[in-house]
Amino acid sequence: QTASSAIKGAIQLGIGYTVGSLTSKPDRDVLMQDFYVVESVFLPSEGSNLTPAHHYPDFRFKTYAPLAFRYFRELFGIKPDDYLYSICNEPLIELSNPGASGSLFFVTSDDEFIIKTVQHKEAEFLQKLLPGYYMNLNQNPRTLLPKFYGLYCVQSGGINIRIVVMNNILPRALKMHFTYDLKGSTYKRRASRKEREKSNPTFKDLDFLQDMHEGLYFDSETHSALMKTLQRDCRVLESFKIMDYSLLLGIHILNSNMKEKEGECSQSALDAKRPGGQKVLYSTAMESIQGPGKSGDSVTTETTNTMGGIPAKSHKGEKLLLFMGIIDILQSYRLMKKLEHSWKALVYDGDTVSVHRPSFYADRFLKFMSTRVFRKVQGKK
Repeated sequence: QTASSAIKGAIQLGIGYTVGSLTSKPDRDVLMQDFYVVESVFLPSEGSNLTPAHHYPDFRFKTYAPLAFRYFRELFGIKPDDYLYSICNEPLIELSNPGASGSLFFVTSDDEFIIKTVQHKEAEFLQKLLPGYYMNLNQNPRTLLPKFYGLYCVQSGGINIRIVVMNNILPRALKMHFTYDLKGSTYKRRASRKEREKSNPTFKDLDFLQDMHEGLYFDSETHSALMKTLQRDCRVLESFKIMDYSLLLGIHILNSNMKEKEGECSQSALDAKRPGGQKVLYSTAMESIQGPGKSGDSVTTETTNTMGGIPAKSHKGEKLLLFMGIIDILQSYRLMKKLEHSWKALVYDGDTVSVHRPSFYADRFLKFMSTRVFRKVQGKK
């Protein structure tokens, strides 16, 4: 366990160096071999003629598929200066670990990016996924799949720390009154007592069915856009034999008079600090289902800055903003999972177990989302 401040510092220095050195490389189409390139640079603490001096132990920084990820960042509208500014300008904030994965999570101080440590197998899997991911994004920029902006490795003192930079689904500037991690499985899918004691717990499928038994309501246009995106994303995941992913869903209640304004102020303060007064680039939930550009006009909710949340209503008629994305897609369905499933299926009813064949998993996931979670407003409600 290297001290987390050293990890954070090394990440910032490494990304600063590699993104900076990329700017000198001319723009060109991404070629197949670009997905397999790994660039490596050594950053000794005393500095070198290429790299700055720093206060951390010497480390080596590896960048995977630099040109391919540069292309992804461009596709998502992230300019190199903004990427560097977000990641390197202020200290990274460590998040208390939301999952069972044992990963460390950091968020940039402007709330833009999540940086997550991944295991060797997951990093390898993401690399294999890149050509297909590229193809999918080119055909379909509307997606709730994770947006991957970079894959790196910090090597220091014989330890490898692999990290992936992704979009942040739940903006901290807006309070999430409820957060759910939904898989469409009911077997043991309830938040633990330890989780419930947290100030912002993440609940699971059974909790959702209990709290929101009527589901969440959308106007028909939004509902069909959302379901289309989910169906498409699930088919892509299935084609990669990926399963065990979740939908991370954050619910912000608009008419609960909880210091609504405070969220907006901190947001505009963040925007003001950025160079060129650029708006924070959330690749928003709304854009994920509608494509960019359209979200502005269709969703002006009484002057509230929606930050790209998707408008919905609860069964009680409360106005909600939803933030969502599909997470945990890097666990591929390998032998381990097959073994785990056949063993569980002997002991329990196989269909409710969350580990399953990818096509079964996708179908069950979609069925749960379309029948239990997201509903269409019938007529005028």
